[in-house]
Amino acid sequence: MGKKLWILPALFIGYILYQKYVFSKTFSVFFKDLDFSRMSLLDPTVNLVVQVNNPTPITAEIQAIRGTLTVDGIEVGNVLGITPTVLQTGSSLLNIPVTLSYYGVTGLIQKYKDTKFSYTFKGTIVIDYITLPLNFGYPTVNG
Repeated sequence: MGKKLWILPALFIGYILYQKYVFSKTFSVFFKDLDFSRMSLLDPTVNLVVQVNNPTPITAEIQAIRGTLTVDGIEVGNVLGITPTVLQTGSSLLNIPVTLSYYGVTGLIQKYKDTKFSYTFKGTIVIDYITLPLNFGYPTVNG
């Protein structure tokens, strides 16, 4: 009887790993808005507001986000991390703080006089110690 006690922990760990696998395949992120309200000369930060969809019945914790914000091919800022956030079941909004680069922003201003631009975000997100790609963009945003 004692030799088969390993089956229960193995089943439990297998179930948790299966839930994480399902989460990694169904997790999705959609762009909602750019928030410039925290922007200042001393703190050049813009928030990417995204909708995060978690269709699984489990909650998950976002440990880290890393990535680069590119506007029309010019790197304008980086995400160095976020405060750990609990991701509930269903959809929720997430603010991703992007620290802007003065060099990138001035290069963008010099290149464009039009108020329309497109952007992409390429990076990774760590959710419950699983690293997933986090790539999204928007073809045209009116500035």
